[in-house]
Amino acid sequence: MKDYRTLETAARNAQTTVATLIEFGTAGWIDVISKDGRTFVSSQDEYRSRFILHLRNKLGLSAKQIGVVLAGVKAPFSLEQVAEILGRVRSN
Repeated sequence: MKDYRTLETAARNAQTTVATLIEFGTAGWIDVISKDGRTFVSSQDEYRSRFILHLRNKLGLSAKQIGVVLAGVKAPFSLEQVAEILGRVRSN
């Protein structure tokens, strides 16, 4: 069973904004769930959000590149896999 937390708590834990997490949900990178007027994200998706933020902010990847990486990597996420995944896409 997944552990859920409010979007506000997840954003604070990931050191980002609620709007950013909603953006990730809109992109299909995480699942944002609404119930009884409140919005939640699973702890797994909070972890995934931290990885996405690292890809975006530290590695400077575009949304398209992030989508490619997320399609090719499963938890636990590893930065070592990023270059390999992007390299496979470039070589096709």
